[in-house]
Amino acid sequence: MRRKPRMRSVWVFHLNTGACNGCDIEILDVLTPYYDAERLGIKLVGSPRHADALLVTGPLTRQTYYAAKAVYEAMPPTPRIVIAVGTCACSGGIFYDSYAVHGGIDKLLPVDMYVPGCPPRPEEIIYGLAQLLGLVEKKVRGETYRDEEHEFRPEAPIVDRLWYDLRQVLTRIVGYFDRETVLNEFVSLVKEAYRRSNPRQALRSLVEEYCAKEEDPRIALAMRLLLNEFETLVDRYRDEGYPVEDLLKGLE
Repeated sequence: MRRKPRMRSVWVFHLNTGACNGCDIEILDVLTPYYDAERLGIKLVGSPRHADALLVTGPLTRQTYYAAKAVYEAMPPTPRIVIAVGTCACSGGIFYDSYAVHGGIDKLLPVDMYVPGCPPRPEEIIYGLAQLLGLVEKKVRGETYRDEEHEFRPEAPIVDRLWYDLRQVLTRIVGYFDRETVLNEFVSLVKEAYRRSNPRQALRSLVEEYCAKEEDPRIALAMRLLLNEFETLVDRYRDEGYPVEDLLKGLE
């Protein structure tokens, strides 16, 4: 999230750049009396010329690229907030790497707030907007540090932490629907590799064999990305003195 000055209210223009309407329905829920977003000073407007914020749903398609750019340029010069709602707007989602899709809206516009989900719940959308208004603080801080006074400690057991980090990486590419299936396939390859004498080389070979048989290039891309991320995480934990290989060999 980019830092913005605290605002008492924000007028929002909703832009659909190619969504399935799942996120749009959740945005409509936010405006109903049940959630009552206007009590926080959040109001939906019909023209970008009146908007403080641009609420974007859907992947950035080639067809909507210049239209989205024109909408953004039509907004007042300040504060020009951009909010990506849903996995598709955040990263391209299930349409990632499609010939007709550029990716998430950040391929074109500077995004101030990401609200992932397929689709995100109304509470999540309101929480993201409330952060921009300065009404609440982020509960999760994306900060890392290393110094002599503080020992690096993972927030969960090593194996569990590895799988959690890999799940987060997958969300940017395959979304929530295929995430568990792809991750389970990768985990099975890891288990097989760590039964062999050279697990790192074995895992690379197993992943390449899997990708060669996989007809969906999106899944193959996800598997290769998981491999790179897995090796990076294993090296990181090993450098910090954790016996990662021993733990992985004990996988059931």
